[in-house]
Amino acid sequence: MSQQPDEFSKPWPPHEDRDRVHWNIERALREELLASTRDTREVVTRDVYNRLFKEVPWHKAHVTDTASEDAYEEGWFQQYGALTRPTDTLVDAGCGRGGLIRRFAPAVSDCIGIDASDAMVKLAEQKRPANARFILGSVLNPPLPPSSADFIVSRQVMEHLHPDDVPEHLAAVLRILRPGGRFLIETPSRLTGPWDISRGFTPVATGFHLREYTNGELGAMLREAGFRRVRSRAVPSRILIRLGRTRRHAYVPVALKAIIERALQLAPMLIRTKLAGPLSVREVILIAERR
Repeated sequence: MSQQPDEFSKPWPPHEDRDRVHWNIERALREELLASTRDTREVVTRDVYNRLFKEVPWHKAHVTDTASEDAYEEGWFQQYGALTRPTDTLVDAGCGRGGLIRRFAPAVSDCIGIDASDAMVKLAEQKRPANARFILGSVLNPPLPPSSADFIVSRQVMEHLHPDDVPEHLAAVLRILRPGGRFLIETPSRLTGPWDISRGFTPVATGFHLREYTNGELGAMLREAGFRRVRSRAVPSRILIRLGRTRRHAYVPVALKAIIERALQLAPMLIRTKLAGPLSVREVILIAERR
């Protein structure tokens, strides 16, 4: 892009340097997040994300191609839309630009997107479906009443949370779900990471992915939080899409994935990466229910 937005007067670095510059900015902001206390976390989180999007104007949140984003959301809906019901109130915890809400809105009764970044909420509001609303807020203490949601999505959020806050986030999700409500999590797997901007620079995540998880680890945390029927996707995404409405049954107890992951951890990274896709542990995909 030769012309930069008016609000970003600082020249962009050369294309070949942008990832390193972005990584260095995230590393510094990461330290602020990790050093924050429970009392200051919400304010610090909002501050560092707003600063990130201002200091990295070439961030994909600003320049993502609309057609590519729509295609991605369509693929995601084809995989997981069958888990929703027409009467559902859907909540996207960490909604970003609102793409998931826009695609899922026609399939449910109403939608709520929550994000900690003013910039993301502003972007999401630009294309808001009639049955949706977007709220500035923390996923640790969502500004929603108890038992007010049927289906909650946490997509590419868990890895951004301070590790000390994950139990609080899971408890908050459990609180706002109605009995029988479902919680869908997608987060990068540590087995095949890192998956943030530090990929290629360090062997573990050192950017805004404060911690990456495995299916087994996150499954155990969900059970400890009080969720039931914690399941993981049984087949790769390309197969899941072809299963039609039966795809809602294409999940297995997360304990099976934990066994696979423990075995893969013993393999060299090259073999681990090659096998992770066919064995459906390349990422963490979990669906859990409130009792």
